[in-house]
Amino acid sequence: MIPRAFTLTAVALLVTTAASVPAGDRRPAPPAPRDSVVIPASISEEHLELMAGLVNAAAERGPVGQAARDLNALLQPHFDREEQIALPPLGLLRPLLDGGLPAGAEQVLPLTDSLRAELPRMLAEHRLIAAAVDHFEQVARAENVYRYEMLAVSLRRHARTEEEVLYPAAILVGELVRARTAEYARRR
Repeated sequence: MIPRAFTLTAVALLVTTAASVPAGDRRPAPPAPRDSVVIPASISEEHLELMAGLVNAAAERGPVGQAARDLNALLQPHFDREEQIALPPLGLLRPLLDGGLPAGAEQVLPLTDSLRAELPRMLAEHRLIAAAVDHFEQVARAENVYRYEMLAVSLRRHARTEEEVLYPAAILVGELVRARTAEYARRR
């Protein structure tokens, strides 16, 4: 049986992608402006799909379910923090590419500054999560549950995409917003 707290957490994640509680000793980042900065839908949907797969795996009895619950204990707070500081700035990519500076864009600067400061810890969390993903995959393979082996592959790919693309892009958004804000201020 799945612990009630786990079930409530999973349901809350599936209902909303907004994270509200920082993990561990991290400082809470100011909320991103809801009217101008939104996590790109493709990323929100991927997080939801991955967590839904993990929720399904956690509902399993035996070793697969236990490995999924152990993995979720690491992954959920990590995803929450990403949705607070790393992913909202990516919603500015298109407007910035179009050459503008959306109203309120400078409100992402505390988010990108937090991401830059927390990046070493987030990457260390990725290593811990990767070990739990490896264990989950091994258990799924031993239990002949192919769909969960593939979930492990998807989780691993997602982490790589974050490290290689999403985190650097979010930090660059902050740098570009800061530069354009300064440039526009000089022009006045």
